[in-house]
Amino acid sequence: MEKIKAIFFDFDWTLFDHQIKDFNKLGVEAINKVHEKGIKLIINSARSYYSLKGLHTFEKIKFDGFVTSNGGSCILDGKTLYADFYKKEVSDKVLKFLNEHNLSYNLICQFNTFIKVTDEKIVKDFYSVFYEPFPLDIKEYKGEDILAFQVFITEENEAELKELIQSLNLHYDRFAENNVEISPIEFLKSKGIETIFNYLNIKKEEGMAFGDDLNDISMFKIVKYGICMGNGKDEAKKEAFYITDRIEENGIYNALKKFEII
Repeated sequence: MEKIKAIFFDFDWTLFDHQIKDFNKLGVEAINKVHEKGIKLIINSARSYYSLKGLHTFEKIKFDGFVTSNGGSCILDGKTLYADFYKKEVSDKVLKFLNEHNLSYNLICQFNTFIKVTDEKIVKDFYSVFYEPFPLDIKEYKGEDILAFQVFITEENEAELKELIQSLNLHYDRFAENNVEISPIEFLKSKGIETIFNYLNIKKEEGMAFGDDLNDISMFKIVKYGICMGNGKDEAKKEAFYITDRIEENGIYNALKKFEII
């Protein structure tokens, strides 16, 4: 086996066990041992930086880099390698629509997330299902560049919003019954990995990635050692190099031991 130089980790149901609402203890211990060997550790999550920070991720693990918003932003050793922000004239049009239609929404920026609440019930319903730090009030927003909008809206009420999105050629993803994410382009986790590989001159054979869901497939395809959690989706398992144990069975720790990373 080639010497591994960088390992990428998904967050939900890979590092973070939602059954106990905490990190897998053995997994965290193992990952920090990996870091002591000089291997680069990068989180690669659909979550925003604000969300990951709010869940104490960076206090638990000594990450060297962060691919956040499903690949929308990439930071390594404190340096932003890229961030696929909206052009201001486009984000202004989306904001105008959301405000005129009195919709609740989140603004996902590189380091902070802001919320405007106009419908308390739909927002409460969302956060009762998704374990998320509650965003900053929209009044604190100071014009930061925007990576994505999360709009609290149900499918039966989204027709006009979809028309706007199509007219602006934006990417639209319904990831919850009462929420859609709108980004300037389709974000892919693989873009963050490719960027870091190029920046550090790392080969595909020197990379490993852990994940469990459909959006982790792009990671598995760009590294040689794609490791799917035992609790992962069947589609993700089919694309993985290796299927480890479930998160509650210490899947990360067991895989790192198997491949003699620790």
